Amino acid sequence: MVIYLHERIILNYLAHFYLAHGDEGLIVGNFLADYIRGKKYLEYPEHVQRGVLQHRGIDEFTDTHAIVELTKARLRGKYRKYTPVISDVFYDFALGNNWGDYSDLDLKAFAREIYEVLHDNAQHLPEKAQLTLAYMSKNDWLYHYSTFWGIEKALQGLSHRANFDNDMNLAIADLKKDVDKVESEFRDFFPELQTFANTFKE
Repeated sequence: MVIYLHERIILNYLAHFYLAHGDEGLIVGNFLADYIRGKKYLEYPEHVQRGVLQHRGIDEFTDTHAIVELTKARLRGKYRKYTPVISDVFYDFALGNNWGDYSDLDLKAFAREIYEVLHDNAQHLPEKAQLTLAYMSKNDWLYHYSTFWGIEKALQGLSHRANFDNDMNLAIADLKKDVDKVESEFRDFFPELQTFANTFKE
């Protein structure tokens, strides 16, 4: 899920990178996807194209899934059109907070590998994407999405940069209150998303 905030792009990164399973093209394409529109992805190498298509497919699969709707239903009355963005961020927390259930690689090490791949492929990234990468790697967003503190900072940033009045900065309280429900729904949903995402692997 992507939301434009004063020309800044904020999205959930951790799940997209995890579902790339170390494939360099999928990693780069997943990061690039929200900076390009339509068929512009065809201008990139084929292995990066697959990553863009995987990202778009993951977003559509997630946005229309019945289990994800359970998470969004608790948020919609308060956060309205920002609900999908918040639920995506919550699911990145659920993945990061339970990282050991999904990967044998330490989350810090995983994050470092992702940053290295993206920096090594900076020639494929538009200027705005390179700026985001600089912030992301410097502040280790991928790791901090596994903590309440990191999610709170992300939500505060979303709220501050949104074009319309919102209470996204308050959503950390909803995550803390419903964390068991969020993590349970994520655990039920994620295996289906993994199966779907694997169709984009070579």
